[in-house]
Amino acid sequence: MDDAAFRQLLLDEEDLDESFFGEEPSAAYDPVFVSGDESGRTLVDLTNMLTHGSHPDTTHHASALFTNIVGSVVFHHVAQFGQGACREVYARFHDAAGRCGHYRMELNDGVQLDIARTALEPVDLGDGGFAVRWVSTVDHFRIETAWVVVAKDSVLTFVNARIPDPAEVHRLAAVAVGRVADLTGAP
Repeated sequence: MDDAAFRQLLLDEEDLDESFFGEEPSAAYDPVFVSGDESGRTLVDLTNMLTHGSHPDTTHHASALFTNIVGSVVFHHVAQFGQGACREVYARFHDAAGRCGHYRMELNDGVQLDIARTALEPVDLGDGGFAVRWVSTVDHFRIETAWVVVAKDSVLTFVNARIPDPAEVHRLAAVAVGRVADLTGAP
C-alpha cells in the first residue's frame, strides 16, 4: 500500500453529519503531559507517536482534523505497523486508558486542560476496540470528549471527537474501520 492509498483510510468532510471543515492537523500536534497519573503521560506520548508516525515499526500514518462553528472537533489518526506492533500499541493504549483517572496536559498554544476519565467500554469493531470518555476542564469550561481506538489487522484507528452526540464517535469509528477492511480485503 502506498501513502496515497493509505490516506484514503482517513475520515473526510462527507463522513461527518454536521457542517465540519478540514483543517491542518498540526494545529493539534504535540500536547505535553504536565501532571497527574503517569498513565496520562503514556496516553499523550502514544497520541504524539501516532500523529508523527514515530514508532519504529510504523510503515504508514496519516492524520485529519475537522472543526465546525459550534466548537465540535474530530481528530482521526490511522497508522499501519509491521512486526506485529499494532497489537502492542493497542494494548498500551488500552492499559493506559484503564489506569488513568486524571491528568493535565498543555496544548501547543499554551492552554492547559485537566482531563478526567468518566468511562471505558469495549467496542465491537475490527479485531478489538475500546471507547473511553473524558471530561476536560479549562478555566470555567467543561468539555466532553470520547475516543475510540480499534486494531484491525496491522492498522490502528484512533478517533478523538468532541461532539454533542455520544454515539457519533462510534459511528465515525465504524466508518473508519470499514475503510480499513475495504482496503485490506479483510472482513
